[in-house]
Amino acid sequence: MVAGLAVVSAGGLGLDLARFRFSWLNRQFLRWLAPLLKQNEGHRFTGATYLVIGALLAFLFYGPEVAVPAMLFLSLGDPAAALAGRRMPGPRVRGKSPGGTAAFVVVALVVVAALVGSGAIDYHWGLLVGALVAGLVELASVPPDDNLAVPLLAGAAMHFLGA
Repeated sequence: MVAGLAVVSAGGLGLDLARFRFSWLNRQFLRWLAPLLKQNEGHRFTGATYLVIGALLAFLFYGPEVAVPAMLFLSLGDPAAALAGRRMPGPRVRGKSPGGTAAFVVVALVVVAALVGSGAIDYHWGLLVGALVAGLVELASVPPDDNLAVPLLAGAAMHFLGA
């Protein structure tokens, strides 16, 4: 897993650096992938690059027992937060809806229940804290990108709590 993530991380990082260096490559990249990108990703690393780097670091630092739940929190919770948050009126925190964060945390808790219920991992209360930390990190929009910050910070919480 780590070797594969290292290759994909290097590829994503290499592509992003190459497209910053060569404007024609960036134009083609944006032309083909614009529907999948956020507006500001034309001039910064993509969320996908941050995601694979975050996964690589989570597996290296914390091992699969922590990295798998952390990555599932992100990969399932983030879209849930986006879908719910766009539809909810009310206050915003750094452009994000607290309702979206609630959806993120609920999905992360369902991930914990599914992993523990299936026997894939043993229950530990640190998993619940990790789910909450993941949601709060998503709400806070910790720089440089949530796709890097969520697995690292939620993973750190679970790791240091003994999950």
